[in-house]
Amino acid sequence: MNEQKLQEILAGLGIREMPAAVKPFHGEEDGAKYTVWRVDLQTGPKVLKKTTRQERSVYETFLMGLAAVPRCYGFYETGDDVYMLMEYFDGQTLSRCTREKLTLALDALIELQNAWWRDTTRADAGLSFERCYESRQKWLPHMADLTEAFEAYLEAFRTVPRTLCNDDLLPFNVLSDGQRAVIIDWEYGGILPYPCALARLIAYGEDREDALFYMTQEDKEFALRYYYDRFIRHKGITWEEYSRTMELFLLKEYAEWVYCAHKSGDPDILYYKPYYAKARAMAAQLKGEKP
Repeated sequence: MNEQKLQEILAGLGIREMPAAVKPFHGEEDGAKYTVWRVDLQTGPKVLKKTTRQERSVYETFLMGLAAVPRCYGFYETGDDVYMLMEYFDGQTLSRCTREKLTLALDALIELQNAWWRDTTRADAGLSFERCYESRQKWLPHMADLTEAFEAYLEAFRTVPRTLCNDDLLPFNVLSDGQRAVIIDWEYGGILPYPCALARLIAYGEDREDALFYMTQEDKEFALRYYYDRFIRHKGITWEEYSRTMELFLLKEYAEWVYCAHKSGDPDILYYKPYYAKARAMAAQLKGEKP
């Protein structure tokens, strides 16, 4: 971003000074530059992000004043571009999971979801249930031998209680500093079935040091139990009902790679084969069969 454009954006956000330094953030998975920058101001470092009107809608509707997300200082729109200025949170992602970071992440998720449990008055803000459900239905013709299990998932998606979810809650969208965790990147946030966020958070973790997301099976089991005991149990949902629901939403996560491969006709898509195997195993488990 050139200096003139930066000055215009900051002025639109009520900031007249030029920062001492501007540094882009890079993607954890591929090292690519994001349209997100650390800007060092006299009041301390902040984050400037080029975002979408959908994320702005989610922030302004659901997230202002909540400690489980970075504080937002304001938005500036110019033409079709939307910029937001946020708190700089100096934390580590959950991509290398530890029990401490995971617990803080779950506490943050529970805070957000408890605040909006079964709230339907703002259902059109951000990613709506209807749009998300319609998108998932389009996967069904590509599910092959997973069709029955995926139909059960769609039924659960339609019927389980809804609350605020980040529908792209991958581990690099959580930051923790050892005292607090925040959830970032809310372009795909909205009032959705409650398991969406947790299922995505834990689905892709692997117990291998070279994995993109490192998370042990013990940590996954801890996450499922912790979330239930401190949140879902108090909503009158039994452990058995919750466990089956989470299995269905985990199956959906694995089936995403099946959908991509079958729709494109490319069986060499990265992650297709291992996640097809995981999805088949989960479908068998749901039917009470041995994988």
